[in-house]
Amino acid sequence: MIDELLDFEIEELDSIQGDERLPSLVREWVSAFGEVSRHNEYAATLAYFCLLGQILKDNLRIPYGFTTEDSRIHICWIQTARSGKSVLNDFYTQITDKTFNYINAQPGVNSKFNIFDVVDYTDAALIGTTEKVPNPDYEPGGDEPKEIEQQVFGALEGSGLALFDEFESSGVFKRSTHKENVITYFQKLMNTLTTDGYKIKKKLAHGPTITCDCQRSMFATTYPPEHLTEVIAEKGVLQRMFMYIRDVPQHVLNQMRRELIASIGQVRERATPANKFSKAFLTIHNIVKERHDAGISQNEIISFSDGFHDSLNLEYDNMIAYLSKVPSEAKKIVSLFETNSLIYITKFAVLCAITESIDRLDNEKWIVFPRNVRQAAWIVRQGYMSQVAWLLAALRLSRVEVAEKAGFEDYVAGFNACDKTDDGWVNKAQLRIECEQNHNIPQAKFYRAWPKIAHKFNEKKEGRTSLVKIKGDED
Repeated sequence: MIDELLDFEIEELDSIQGDERLPSLVREWVSAFGEVSRHNEYAATLAYFCLLGQILKDNLRIPYGFTTEDSRIHICWIQTARSGKSVLNDFYTQITDKTFNYINAQPGVNSKFNIFDVVDYTDAALIGTTEKVPNPDYEPGGDEPKEIEQQVFGALEGSGLALFDEFESSGVFKRSTHKENVITYFQKLMNTLTTDGYKIKKKLAHGPTITCDCQRSMFATTYPPEHLTEVIAEKGVLQRMFMYIRDVPQHVLNQMRRELIASIGQVRERATPANKFSKAFLTIHNIVKERHDAGISQNEIISFSDGFHDSLNLEYDNMIAYLSKVPSEAKKIVSLFETNSLIYITKFAVLCAITESIDRLDNEKWIVFPRNVRQAAWIVRQGYMSQVAWLLAALRLSRVEVAEKAGFEDYVAGFNACDKTDDGWVNKAQLRIECEQNHNIPQAKFYRAWPKIAHKFNEKKEGRTSLVKIKGDED
């Protein structure tokens, strides 16, 4: 069962059939990205919805009873180094920049969009600071000061994309005195835009309180940093993002490198359909804005069909059934993402419905149908299944490392020196004595270290006697 979970691979988009098949514009987008960053089509899918959710945030809301979500989707893509992340990001930036230029040139746009571009993650760089400027009201001999404090905005201020190509340096994964507040900042900006809870405020030590109004969507990429499992479990910022973790299989890496070798000496012009996709995003932005400007509230831009809730309940049942197969140690971590997974299914479903509405018949526009739920569920399912596969592999490796540090080899030597039953079992008390007498493992240390290596042994009771046996490779 565990091997089945570990062997998970992202489904090819071309193989998706029926209602899970993504909208045609998404498929075209993914195909174009596949030309420049091979084997990263799923990450390209996430990039599409991250950009779409951002440009619709001013005109679209998704009601959840007493709360309301905005349309933004925040992505954290963690993948093996040198496997195409930066190439994809470069292509993504070209399209995003052109899209923002088109939208910013439109009359009556509430936000001016741009791309977050900074590698300095200090407080001043991210959320801003203040500087002294001449006071326009100053008059010699008057009461007004000669200079006043004026806020200098940080890179997170405003709307658009916060694209982190080196997210491992952000301070989320490694504690730094210069980046101690970055986790709080990222958590705040991911709060819903329907309240002021997303605004980042900081009282300067020698100055006023500054406010950073960040309405950006995050698209963060990194190789798997050290202690990732602990960070996922402990840092709420990752739990709020849509996470995609991929340890690229060696055969895929080999194929990537073969393709690199084959390209040496060739001159190819990269087809960059940035204009095509930018205009498509502009069209979607404008029709949603026109709908809002016509008097339809943000909460009513879209509606949900009668079968929506049944479909979402079914997909949640599928999620529960899948997670029931996951060992408890990994399930504790993955379960932290369950609620967000449901929210993201809804967001993806809404964005799929809006993407399709360009070409729908008038009586089907602006409705989230069950098929949109299934499209969204496919996207989210790939995300949480990738998390499970990575966590199981990481926890397995961690247990091996812990066992080695606990002196497992000494326990093996002690076990081999003990008398065994016909079927290979050893009295645990005898093993303890052998370890103490010949392997420098006192009784207290033996029992203290045992929980760290117990997974390497089978253990059973015969009456009051505990018997142990080293697990074979088949276990």
